[in-house]
Amino acid sequence: MLIAKNTLIEGKQKEFTELAEKLVLATRKEAGCIAYDLVADQADASVYYFVEKYRDMAAVEEHRASAHFQTIVPQFGPLRVKPSEVSVCEVLPFSK
Repeated sequence: MLIAKNTLIEGKQKEFTELAEKLVLATRKEAGCIAYDLVADQADASVYYFVEKYRDMAAVEEHRASAHFQTIVPQFGPLRVKPSEVSVCEVLPFSK
């Protein structure tokens, strides 16, 4: 699972979320994508997180090489105060 934190320049939320919607919808169609969501931080209106779950790391690499990723993600740069902060996480296998 990946969690990518994006801290936006004030006033850039609409532009960011419009681009992000395109990325989310295209990514959800990828064969290796299990889940892909954009969530808004309720304590800070300038912070958004992509929460991503893939079949395996090969699927992550396929995602990063995709045309939609290569086209859309560079457009986020001018909207953020700093580069995205990506954390690679492991979902713990607790039983139900």
